[in-house]
Amino acid sequence: MRRGPLASFTLVAALAGALITQSRWSGTEHPASTAAAIPAAPRESGASLFCEFTGVADPSPLVGFHFEVGTPRPSPTFALVFRRERDGSQTEFGGAEGPSPVWTFDGSDSPAVIRSPEDDTQINLYGYEPGRTGTVWFEAGLRSIRDKNLGGRCRQSA
Repeated sequence: MRRGPLASFTLVAALAGALITQSRWSGTEHPASTAAAIPAAPRESGASLFCEFTGVADPSPLVGFHFEVGTPRPSPTFALVFRRERDGSQTEFGGAEGPSPVWTFDGSDSPAVIRSPEDDTQINLYGYEPGRTGTVWFEAGLRSIRDKNLGGRCRQSA
């Protein structure tokens, strides 16, 4: 059976649409699919921040950080719960080995920044608002010697 040009074009367009839809729901463009895989960590305040960072050419996450957010005055604290690597390995903090490292928050400049207490790693938060309720994704940037400069996004939940 021979197809006409219109039938061939329709078939190609339908296949392209299916591929685009499948890639969006595979986690490469839809942050909720990545967020669903994040294990719930015990939190006192109920607020958390999860950040994942990608390379320029590869949209899959290279590294991720999960923080428990505390709200003492004058600024929030960020206790690192775990760090997840691209290969799926995960380093957890705050267990029997000792307390979680607490990253410092600097909201005096734009963007707001959280800094690691152990090295020069920092995360630039381009849409973070302390005290925000609900769940929201916003742009972020990782600056570190180990991971270089990576772009990404963070999910703030309270």
